[in-house]
Amino acid sequence: MSGDTDAPVDPTQPPRPTHTTRRVNALAARIGARRYLEIGVQRGHTFRTVEIAERVGVDPRFLFDTEAVADATTTLHAMTSDRFFAEAAGTKPFDIVFIDGLHVFEQVVRDLTNTLAWTGWHSAILIDDVMPTDVYSSIPVQRDALRFRREAGGRGGQWHGDVFKIAFLIHDFFPSLDYRTIVGTDNAQTLAWRAAGPMRKPIFNSLERISRLTWFDLQAHMPILRGVSEEEAIELCAAAIAPRIATAR
Repeated sequence: MSGDTDAPVDPTQPPRPTHTTRRVNALAARIGARRYLEIGVQRGHTFRTVEIAERVGVDPRFLFDTEAVADATTTLHAMTSDRFFAEAAGTKPFDIVFIDGLHVFEQVVRDLTNTLAWTGWHSAILIDDVMPTDVYSSIPVQRDALRFRREAGGRGGQWHGDVFKIAFLIHDFFPSLDYRTIVGTDNAQTLAWRAAGPMRKPIFNSLERISRLTWFDLQAHMPILRGVSEEEAIELCAAAIAPRIATAR
């Protein structure tokens, strides 16, 4: 969970870079990224501090003055990601896509599959909120997650939903994608990119079973996240992508 609240951004205060900013900018520098898409912008601290020439942001409800940010190379779409991909995505591929929309598995599946249609072998996809902090954080309905934690005597507003299932889906059903999950510093995120490699043996091999996984299943199959450090994930992704971009350009 990004930690953003519903309070609008103070327009007099500059955006503060996030750990996602650091990761996206490091990867962008390595692969020479030119086009960036962010799904789930909200307060825009990441979006407004990403250093990529062309930026596209999508959110049903921005919490900052989009007119003050938009220009010839920065566009912001106040709509759902489903509608964006159906009506406004255009035809040019994106080099880096950050998926941080609604924290439920079904929506992340749609966002990932739509993103794959607007990316290519030179693109990287970063998915947020893949590591729930506790069993309550993994509940798909936010109000239930907070209520059950509170009733159990816990504190805090952490909510990641069941986004963690996307790693199981990629592992079992997207053999053309390589991926690693950044762990150890800040919020865990899964970085994925297209790569030819050895076929992974499916663990569940069932969309229905994956959709019903719980926090306890994640604890029992933690290696499926393929957790590595931030530096290693970026290095692996960049090493796969950079040569393709150099050849294409």
